[in-house]
Amino acid sequence: MLRSMYAGISGMKGFQTKLDVIGNNIANVNTVGFKKGRVTFQDMMSQMTRGAQGATASRGGVNPMQVGLGSQLGSIDNIHTQGFRQTTNNPLDFALEGDGMFVVASELGPGNTLGGANVAYTRAGNFYLDEAGNIVNPQGLYLMGFPAFETGQNIVVTDDENDVKINITLDNNNNILAATDKDGADISDNIAYNGGIFTIEDDSGNIIAEITQDTNGKMTAVNGSNEPIELISEATVDYNTNPNIASTLTIPESAQSFSIQANGIVNYIDEFGTVRVAGKIAIANFSNPAGLQKAGSNLYLNSENAGYTGLVEPETDGTASIVSGALEMSNVDLAEEFTEMITAQRGFQANTRIITTSDEILQELVNLKR
Repeated sequence: MLRSMYAGISGMKGFQTKLDVIGNNIANVNTVGFKKGRVTFQDMMSQMTRGAQGATASRGGVNPMQVGLGSQLGSIDNIHTQGFRQTTNNPLDFALEGDGMFVVASELGPGNTLGGANVAYTRAGNFYLDEAGNIVNPQGLYLMGFPAFETGQNIVVTDDENDVKINITLDNNNNILAATDKDGADISDNIAYNGGIFTIEDDSGNIIAEITQDTNGKMTAVNGSNEPIELISEATVDYNTNPNIASTLTIPESAQSFSIQANGIVNYIDEFGTVRVAGKIAIANFSNPAGLQKAGSNLYLNSENAGYTGLVEPETDGTASIVSGALEMSNVDLAEEFTEMITAQRGFQANTRIITTSDEILQELVNLKR
């Protein structure tokens, strides 16, 4: 039988696979966080009909003569370029601007370590709160982050005319670590603490503000005339950013509101009006994200060729920043996919023509004897 016929068959199989990948890309043109695929081809082995010969004193060299036996798949690549950003104004929609992936898990290992088949990675940032206040993805997997530890409080006090502005930083034992007025001058010596009340005086001994903290931790402030003045209380925190340690991110049911910053910090305002931190979203970094294995449901699994380097904080080590209220959409370009579809269709068509032409030649050979 003719070698061209089998070469045509190999070409048809390859373009069928290319169309499969194109079809999957187009089907996921609106899939959140989807990364398109690409097919490349390689030539198959060649049959040697004459080997190469080197030059001699009486004649020049001769090139080899080989007949190719068709084509084969070279690779099916995942193209991890940035998808376009779609604004949703949903605070639990996160878009990654840059490299890295969200980490989701069904459970954690001993000591809150990540490992095993329960961990997956995704660029799809459509998250939700479950009944316990945990941030989860549509499959119920927990979004992983770095745990936060409160080390104290930062208090800012001002009146309506901005005549009084005080910044006080406390540790967990209510010891004053720093205190400044609106001009940045140190006023630590002008503050006294007694029975849950911070009394701030001016240099003349006049009371300019009193801050009261109740047993629940709620703080209120009045000026020297016992009139309420505005107070903002914010917890100061530290993070465990061990690249192998993670935790769930939980918003308490009693929280009045929450927000997510570009550096991954998840803040919420508790029932007493204090700004607290639930943790910091962790980003998984890969030197070769194309080496990740697709697992369906917008999830990827680590592989030996992905180059996983551990968890990092957003906006560090070249990783992405987080945009709350937006989603990263698919990076599929329909114009490109339709062009590739035409190429694949014509390639398939040309290979069928090779087979029909080869068949006609065989028919002529059969007809030699009549």
